[in-house]
Amino acid sequence: MSRGAFPSCVTMPLFRSLAVTAIALLTLSACGEPAPPPLPPKPRQDIADGFYRGTSTRFQANSRSCPRPGLVSVQVWDKRFQYRWSYGVQIDAVIMDDGTIQGAGPGISLIGQYADRKINGDITNGDCGLHFTLMLRDR
Repeated sequence: MSRGAFPSCVTMPLFRSLAVTAIALLTLSACGEPAPPPLPPKPRQDIADGFYRGTSTRFQANSRSCPRPGLVSVQVWDKRFQYRWSYGVQIDAVIMDDGTIQGAGPGISLIGQYADRKINGDITNGDCGLHFTLMLRDR
């Protein structure tokens, strides 16, 4: 018998037990639980038309000509509204079915979120930025 080798009476049962264990593990892994069903799509937001009122706060002011924060009101109609950035500058915005809000104007971007009759958003031109929160006004 060579040095370090086991007699055949030891290696065969050991080999068989390892083979049986490997086959059992492969069989059990193949019999696992089925994959879970896919997640349902996000529910569609019911966007309420009407007058939304609230306030804006400044989060960026790198210019003296930045718009002032304060009271804000918009009218949402057919998932669209206009945000008054400054005198003569209105930013058109759209509320998507998932509640995200996107808008743009000349060098100005508006992003936000609609949920539970409430609009939160940020509007900026790179030098000036306002955050706004609006609630649907009860009739």
